[in-house]
Amino acid sequence: MLEYMETRKLVTLTEFGAPDVMVWEEAPCPRPGPGEVLVAVDAIGVNFADTMVRRGEYRRDQELSFIPGFEVSGRVVEGPPDGPEVGSRVIVFMENGGGYADMVVAPAANVYPVLEGISDALAAGLFSQGVTAWYAVHRYSHFKEGETVLIHAAAGGLGSLCVQLCAGLGVEVIASASTPEKLEIATGHGASKTLLANPETLTAEVRELTEGRGVDVIIDGVGGDLFTPSLRALAYGGRYIVVGSASQQPAMLDVRSLMPRDQSVCGFIVARVAEQDPREPALAVEQVQQALLSGALRPELAVMPAAEVARAHEMIESRQLTGKIVVTFDRD
Repeated sequence: MLEYMETRKLVTLTEFGAPDVMVWEEAPCPRPGPGEVLVAVDAIGVNFADTMVRRGEYRRDQELSFIPGFEVSGRVVEGPPDGPEVGSRVIVFMENGGGYADMVVAPAANVYPVLEGISDALAAGLFSQGVTAWYAVHRYSHFKEGETVLIHAAAGGLGSLCVQLCAGLGVEVIASASTPEKLEIATGHGASKTLLANPETLTAEVRELTEGRGVDVIIDGVGGDLFTPSLRALAYGGRYIVVGSASQQPAMLDVRSLMPRDQSVCGFIVARVAEQDPREPALAVEQVQQALLSGALRPELAVMPAAEVARAHEMIESRQLTGKIVVTFDRD
């Protein structure tokens, strides 16, 4: 059985910058307080948001020092009597960061059981992108029979899961991506039509693919200069769902265009959904795992040693990556 260790390995940002500012070091291991769980980490999900944290772009008030990382999987070492069983496998939502470590402490409410048949690496990569995709498709899109969705960055970790979930509902998926190779990946995940993410031609291409009608839903994790031409391609009564801003560029919205076409634009983050609905995100975590076990979700996963987390950031920032990166600890 895993036991408490006096020290742990972790990455602490003391300055913002390139991936090489992240260095593994040893520090005292925290003890869980009332209502908290101590988890020995097996795997860490690495996200685009982590690279923003490292650059100092995630929050305007981001203080140093800071431990990056928002999702991990591992095994319970200590916890409250009414919390998860010691030794059980769990997913941990590190809402305020702290996940780049081999031991973490989190509130018991942010710790969720891993279902049998799901590996540590898959579990670590499920929370951020899996739950976001689930909410985008099942909570905010409000699909009706016969509708069409446009999904940006459709070969990425989040986008590919959205493609799979929408295709599984019978929704016609139009996928956009930056290269023909990525469009092939999106097709493999269930997209029936594809187009390159070119702001100059996007509106006309979507109109052509939908016989002039436009798409009913847009799931956009890119933003920037794709936003306006995408909105122009949204059908009457359409819903525009913002799930990220990988471009890190602002987008202009003329709200006058929404009224005559009965359209809506919304965005969300998982933490705010959980604040509004106490059943979440635990319910979504279980549903995402069930979808994975049933084959409805097929994440594309790249697994690397935790020591190479800086290289994982480089791969994400190169924009050549498809799917999700997870880094793991060797505890043998």
